[in-house]
Amino acid sequence: MLNFHTPTIEDRAWIQPVLSTAGGRGSEDAFGTLFIWSGAYHTEVCRHGNLVFTRYGRAAHTYGFPAGAKSPQELKEALLLLQAHTQETGEALRLWGMDKGEREQIEAVLPGFFRYSSTLDDSDYLYAPEDLISLSGRKYHSKRNHIARFRRTYSYTYEPVSAENLEDCRQVARAWCLAHGCGGGLKDENCAIGKALDHFEALAFVGGLIRIDGKAVAFTAGEAINDQVFDVHFEKALDGYDGLYPAINQAFAEHALSGYRWINREEDMGLEGLRRAKASYYPAEVLEKFTAVRE
Repeated sequence: MLNFHTPTIEDRAWIQPVLSTAGGRGSEDAFGTLFIWSGAYHTEVCRHGNLVFTRYGRAAHTYGFPAGAKSPQELKEALLLLQAHTQETGEALRLWGMDKGEREQIEAVLPGFFRYSSTLDDSDYLYAPEDLISLSGRKYHSKRNHIARFRRTYSYTYEPVSAENLEDCRQVARAWCLAHGCGGGLKDENCAIGKALDHFEALAFVGGLIRIDGKAVAFTAGEAINDQVFDVHFEKALDGYDGLYPAINQAFAEHALSGYRWINREEDMGLEGLRRAKASYYPAEVLEKFTAVRE
């Protein structure tokens, strides 16, 4: 039986290189996602040779795509190992979070083994950095107008998130939570933000902060999944400042993300307002994710 445990910050040393080399583009391919959301999703990890296994859920578990397989045969063995594990625990084998390429890898080694499904709620929104930086073209006209108005209206500064201003980020997060409610999923998010800020340097997170008249009013933070993809985990801006969200989005992309091929701004969780907001930036790709069930 595979031995799973809740990820610790020390696990990053062995998990992150495997995830990075695997070349995934989804938010679950970042160690920070596994670590900061482990309380909400009951995330666990397992090391087996050069492979990383992940699973989610307290009782009925859902497993991630095994990371680190160096050949089709090794992937097949990993999937059959998961099947044996779930047979021993009395669970159905259920995988979540595979993209199209990973689904094709599974089908190549175990054709017809799983039944697949997907939903837009789970899909990640991927953007080209140059689009979020330049906001050029007619489709971004309203975004440019919002930012121009913001720049005319406010005396603001932008700075990278560092040890010196982490407390300012915490204050923004607390103020936002108090203004919008801290129950349900927002409570989980606030806990994840706190965990991210507590371990910011150890997680190799990168972020940006905006001040207006010296007061911290917005911050954003995320991590590199690999040298091609950056995952933006959080973006929080206080109410009452017109154009603040477009401003922090554009400034962070310009100052920190121009060297990547993709910016992953994660899923919309089926929330209509969030879906409209993500669509308004015209993603270069909506990364479909599949659930696979062994029947």
